[in-house]
Amino acid sequence: MGTQQSGERAYDTALEKIKQRRERVIEGHANCIPLPFDRGAEFFPGIERATYDIITANSGIGKSKLARFLYVMNAISWVKNNPDSDIRLKIFYFSLEETREKFMMSMMSYYLWVNFRLRISVKQLRSVGKNGYFLPDDVLEKIEQAKEYFSDFEQYVTIIDNVSNPTGIFKYMKTYHEENGIWTTREFLQDGNLKTVKDQYTPNDPNEYVMCITDHISLLDTESGMNLYDTIGRFSARYGVELRNKYGTIFVVVQQQAAEKEKKQFTFRGQSIIEKLEPSMDGLGDNKSTQRDADNIFGLFAPDRYQIDEINGYNVKLLKDHFRMLLILKSRDGDANIRIPLFFDGATGNFTEMPKASDVAELEKVYQYVRNGMN
Repeated sequence: MGTQQSGERAYDTALEKIKQRRERVIEGHANCIPLPFDRGAEFFPGIERATYDIITANSGIGKSKLARFLYVMNAISWVKNNPDSDIRLKIFYFSLEETREKFMMSMMSYYLWVNFRLRISVKQLRSVGKNGYFLPDDVLEKIEQAKEYFSDFEQYVTIIDNVSNPTGIFKYMKTYHEENGIWTTREFLQDGNLKTVKDQYTPNDPNEYVMCITDHISLLDTESGMNLYDTIGRFSARYGVELRNKYGTIFVVVQQQAAEKEKKQFTFRGQSIIEKLEPSMDGLGDNKSTQRDADNIFGLFAPDRYQIDEINGYNVKLLKDHFRMLLILKSRDGDANIRIPLFFDGATGNFTEMPKASDVAELEKVYQYVRNGMN
């Protein structure tokens, strides 16, 4: 009887949630922040509350830039441009690799591209270049005039570069949630004594999307008495899962692929085995058990790094380092083993969905853009 009642209760709760989410869409609201890739969104519609996502790639491929593009720049832009979505956004970005200032410079680079089509890299912002290069006056002026824009940006994003151990990150996030929500309690008898415990957390704003992004987890400071493997395991299975399940956090980690994934393997004819080079769940570095905890895992692949001239109908020899293949390696509620071809501009941190390989006319426009020096 107890099992049956529990099942009925779960059914009623699930049905009510289905109705609520359906009604939101009917009323013109949204249940996710959409992916900025039209064809890719057919397989992965977008970012939802209470999910755990991993972005993985080999070193230097652009996994941090992809995390910022999808979960910061695209998310903020979409929420600002869609006020009727009824979604509020708060992002906590734990930058373990870069300082707050360096992170902000990457945001400035992206801003200059989106608003003025200026390709100014972080190095150029820092006046690093040949023959005594320094940032031009007109570019500096545009950044200075964007002070209000970035003041608004920092209302959405808190950049943290001084907290780098799992317990510290968890406490930081837990404090925010506890200050912005309430717990219901339940009572039960234990050894004849009445006990009161926390039961369910409810945020003050049920439509606030709270993100915890850690970039990247191989740089976590180890917990007391633990090595890096155990530290990552605690961060994922204990803290990441608790933030997702109890508080509805969107928990995002950037995780490097293991070093052996860099090694080329060949067929007996000397052809490179692409599947052995692409990022995989089994190739997650330092602790691959994170794959069990995650809802979604995205891999980023750069075939030009391995002198691959053509892939899936795309001319990598021409596109060179501007071509990326985004792989949906795991999607707990959707399709996996999906490939989304992307155009990547490393200078600005921008990703754009490539035309279909069969769309010769549109694809030629991309090729010509590259031939013209991306001008």
